[in-house]
Amino acid sequence: MSTSQQSSSSTDVISNILKQASERGLLYIPAGFVIGGLASIVLARGGAGGARKAITMFGTGVGTGMAWTRCSIDIEEAVKRMK
Repeated sequence: MSTSQQSSSSTDVISNILKQASERGLLYIPAGFVIGGLASIVLARGGAGGARKAITMFGTGVGTGMAWTRCSIDIEEAVKRMK
């Protein structure tokens, strides 16, 4: 396999991984928001100040972190396979 073909295929692999990561992010981030929102309703029943917002944002952050971590793992695995 020539160098130009190899770099082209590696570019395609990384591009596909980033595409999958954006799709995963579009799924995980709203899911984290919804789960965090539901948890905030249960845990902060009185609606105490910013407690509901904090719990909801924590859920959103967890969803973002899940998508980011999976993307990072996929890229690392692809780089290992290219070597």
